[in-house]
Amino acid sequence: MVRNKVASTAVVAAVLVGSWALAPSSEAQVDNDPAANNTLTLEVTGVRKAEGRMACALFWQNKGFPRKHRRALRRTWVDVEGETVKCVFKRTGLGEYAASVFLDLNLNGKLDTNAIGSPSEPWGVSQNAKAKRFGPPLYKDAKFEYRGGPVTIPIELVYE
Repeated sequence: MVRNKVASTAVVAAVLVGSWALAPSSEAQVDNDPAANNTLTLEVTGVRKAEGRMACALFWQNKGFPRKHRRALRRTWVDVEGETVKCVFKRTGLGEYAASVFLDLNLNGKLDTNAIGSPSEPWGVSQNAKAKRFGPPLYKDAKFEYRGGPVTIPIELVYE
């Protein structure tokens, strides 16, 4: 009887120790996942009227920048509820990016342009790079280096 009690106590202890050793702690998960704390936020200011949806995109190369959001590395939509809109990209990899945003006022899912190709909806890019005389801002003027952690990139909307 004593022998069985000692054996069962040893089994219970082994199970408890084993489950503790195998259970991942939240700290271990963060240590094993370096991107877990990488949060890149685009803070878009200058919204004149709280209407429509903000389209936000991260580009890692010049292709499609700034207008073709479908070519972006990452993109998201955020409902506009005030003068400032925040687009959050979690688990962002380290590297060089340029960001582009536009306010889709008519909710058609694209940046509308006028007859000569200029945007007819508010837009903006990282570094608040200015549009060229006959075209959009260049990737090289809007790019920034993301080195990890929580970072906020300010973007001011342009109304034309």
